[in-house]
Amino acid sequence: MHRQLPATPTALRGIGLAVAPWLVALLLAGCDAGVPVGPPPITPGTSVAPREVNIITRDYAYVPSTVALVPGETVVLHVINGGLAVHEAILGDMETQLAWEAAEAPFADAPPGPAPSIPVPPGYDALRIVVGSGERVDVTWTVPSDAATAASGWFVGCHIPGHWAKGMVAPIRFVGPGGSPLAAPPAGSPPVSPPGGSPPAAPAVEPSP
Repeated sequence: MHRQLPATPTALRGIGLAVAPWLVALLLAGCDAGVPVGPPPITPGTSVAPREVNIITRDYAYVPSTVALVPGETVVLHVINGGLAVHEAILGDMETQLAWEAAEAPFADAPPGPAPSIPVPPGYDALRIVVGSGERVDVTWTVPSDAATAASGWFVGCHIPGHWAKGMVAPIRFVGPGGSPLAAPPAGSPPVSPPGGSPPAAPAVEPSP
């Protein structure tokens, strides 16, 4: 007795396996390029239950290419160095990024690695995490509640001499708990050097134990 199988995508019919209807619907929906896929919802982290966020450094880029954060949430940043060089992740607005770029520039001829401790005045809300090749550094951090209001946007940047110029920067996209963006990330690559002089650098924040 011949039994006709239900219609399924060609690739699945060819292997002769039974496929659940919900899986067929999911696969067909995924093939429709015209259906936009929104960002996944985010459960903001708290001091009791911080949200885990991975930032992978490479030579010379960050993965993911855009970091999503909720203003005011507490996160545990796992910064993992998958490159051969020492890298850093500085989280802050553009003024802070340019401050660090100017502060570390004089150490361009020093041995590879981050600039030594730099005395800086208050006024910059920034987080600096330095990671050696093959290492992972975990930092618990609370995102400033007003971070999304920065006109210049926020970024993750590496200012070990030469790294920023090679494009080692990723925009931060601030979102609400539902995943909807609060402000669009700045488009294009930021300038490499600050115009009109060197602003003061941002203070370093040591990783939590």
